[in-house]
Amino acid sequence: MNLSERIRTLRKAKGLTQEQVAERMDISGSAFGQIERNAERATFVTLTKIAVALEVSIDVLVLPESGT
Repeated sequence: MNLSERIRTLRKAKGLTQEQVAERMDISGSAFGQIERNAERATFVTLTKIAVALEVSIDVLVLPESGT
């Protein structure tokens, strides 16, 4: 699973929309959508904001799952 897929999976598991996560990050919904679709590269600062918005540690976002 790549980064954008992990972000999408975590967001859906939390029951959040792209707009809700974007609002928590103080960015536009379209900007978050681009990150989630892997159309836009996320900086470390952006990844940190995503982790905070999804209430997970950053390693959950960036480290591959065990066994992959």
